[in-house]
Amino acid sequence: MAEIRYKDAVVCRLSDFVTPDKFRTVTYEQLRYPGGITEIPVEILLKKDTAKRLSFKVPRDGMLYGFARIRPAVEKKFGAENAKLYINDWDDKFVMIFELEGKGEKAYIVTADEVVYLIENCTRVPQQRVPAKKGFIFRKDK
Repeated sequence: MAEIRYKDAVVCRLSDFVTPDKFRTVTYEQLRYPGGITEIPVEILLKKDTAKRLSFKVPRDGMLYGFARIRPAVEKKFGAENAKLYINDWDDKFVMIFELEGKGEKAYIVTADEVVYLIENCTRVPQQRVPAKKGFIFRKDK
């Protein structure tokens, strides 16, 4: 059903909209608080195969939450002051949906590799950081 709904989605690069330096993850509880004035909320739905590619454990429901500092770009491109971004796993690709306040939706197709790269290289909450391996010693330079 969703594939039919978004059959006209344009293929693009995720980095045309969101890059790791402009994205941060948050916990579900933190999502209910507003982000910064230049941020829009983001929900990412991962299937098991994609979640296994990450260096940290993903909740069983496959949901990750975050904020992207792209509000000015979204406003300029789509003319919507408020928006929310959904990035949903479609096996070998992802559908990226901008829910635009008062303007409907705009959908794009991005690759799974790009989504994994975004998640692995953004600022993540402590629960998603990979702990140092046991026995590894951090050297202090003098």
